[in-house]
Amino acid sequence: MKNLPLVLSIVALLGMGHLYYLHFSGKKADSGPVAIVPPPSAEGGVRIAYVNGDTLDAKYEWLKEKKAAIKQRMENAQKSMAAKKDAVLRDMNSLQERFAQGNMTQADAEKEQAALLQRGDKIAEEAARLEKQLADEQEKARKDIFADLETKLKTLSDKIGYDYILSYSRGGQILLANDSLDITNEVLQLLNARDQEKK
Repeated sequence: MKNLPLVLSIVALLGMGHLYYLHFSGKKADSGPVAIVPPPSAEGGVRIAYVNGDTLDAKYEWLKEKKAAIKQRMENAQKSMAAKKDAVLRDMNSLQERFAQGNMTQADAEKEQAALLQRGDKIAEEAARLEKQLADEQEKARKDIFADLETKLKTLSDKIGYDYILSYSRGGQILLANDSLDITNEVLQLLNARDQEKK
């Protein structure tokens, strides 16, 4: 902090020197944003296309069916686990009431409580096992779609001659994609047509 005034003075001096140079050299300072001009395309250059990942996600029938099936299984598993947990809680409340009313001995209450806690542990283990199983299914579905896409895109690449086919999603790594390079519809037609042939 002690050197801050010195640093600011140096920065100001450099700025003034730059303005002095521009003024007397006849050059003008930048007056606005610089236009980005793409380089001219070289003959026989690399051919690139892209597939819109969001559109593919929304319109690829096989993927939609897989996602819906996994979602349904997750909802069913959650309902089943919630029902089992509720049953343990009801039994625990019933145990407390019976013990409070003097309808059972301390030893019987402790024995029943231990059994209920064991049931709760088994339910938690089952829930963890189901969660892992569903996560594995999601991962397998993801790998299946990429394998399927790769096969189809290689076919498309051979037909059209693309060297690279990228995935574009809004908010992803690619900030801008020229619509003329979009081959999403062609890819969707190939994927959905192949799935129809399998049925």
